[in-house]
Amino acid sequence: MKKTSNAKIALISLFLNCGLFMLNAESFRVSRVHEVSIAQKVDSEGTAKLGINEALAITLPSDQTFIEGLELKFDIPEAVASWMDSVACSIYPSISPTPKPSQIDYSGTRVYVRTLPGKLSWVLQIPLKKENSIKSNNYTTKVDTIVTPSNNVIFVRLQPVMKGVPEETLNSIIPITVKPILTNKGQLTFNLIPPEEKLAPCTIFIDEKMTNLPADKKILLETGIHNISIISESYRNEVRTVRIDLAKTTNLTVEMKSLEPTLLILAPEGTKVILDDFKCNTIGKEFVISEGEHKIKFSIGDYEIVRSISAIKGRSYTANFSLDLQITED
Repeated sequence: MKKTSNAKIALISLFLNCGLFMLNAESFRVSRVHEVSIAQKVDSEGTAKLGINEALAITLPSDQTFIEGLELKFDIPEAVASWMDSVACSIYPSISPTPKPSQIDYSGTRVYVRTLPGKLSWVLQIPLKKENSIKSNNYTTKVDTIVTPSNNVIFVRLQPVMKGVPEETLNSIIPITVKPILTNKGQLTFNLIPPEEKLAPCTIFIDEKMTNLPADKKILLETGIHNISIISESYRNEVRTVRIDLAKTTNLTVEMKSLEPTLLILAPEGTKVILDDFKCNTIGKEFVISEGEHKIKFSIGDYEIVRSISAIKGRSYTANFSLDLQITED
């Protein structure tokens, strides 16, 4: 009964004070600070072994595009689990000064606190963005507020909150494994190259849905295959298919083509080509022609053939002259 009564008193005191701590910065001292760094990768993970009244500084990457939260797995020793509610875990998104192992005095605003449960393993998930897929269940606990880290650092502190706890409990070591919770998305970056110096307005459809292209030309998409259409009154329409992978950036480069009609001439070596009464030496390479009627003449020796082209805006034409020899047997 005494253990339960002490726990209740400690919890009441802790949570009464917590309301004040969550509004104002508090000053405190820890015996040691551990450090882990998390990358924006599927297999990123960091582990530290904390004693009671020690802290963990988690450094996030500057680019957190794909990170929607953090997962902390606590391996709770029997000596702590048997004294349920004797140790509390607090989270600080803003801490001063910058955490380092040699620094023990800090000031920060606490946004979450909870005592460690009476079990040997506990998973705490911290949402970093409002739009996230994190949910609590029988195996995990979700922090009930969005944690926005200052200077890309989240500070996790362990502290005793119960009197009369045996030395074995106070001297326990609690391993904590940290890994990022990645959104089920990837990023598509557009690089539209215009034929002139400045890009004219374009409308982008992703999977037949019109999408506004942000200033940085980067869009988050669900993983998988997506169909991209680029429509413009100044260029030819372009269609692409892209694959988006989890937590990765896919670059899409599209050379926008003018609406002026083009012509590609293909002919055997030695062929004389006359286009609109002028000799044409551009063979095997697409070039721009004006809209309207054009006459093209191919000749090899005494053999010649003449064709007409009615060029329309936004179309491409190919003139393929070939000599063919057919042999038949009766």
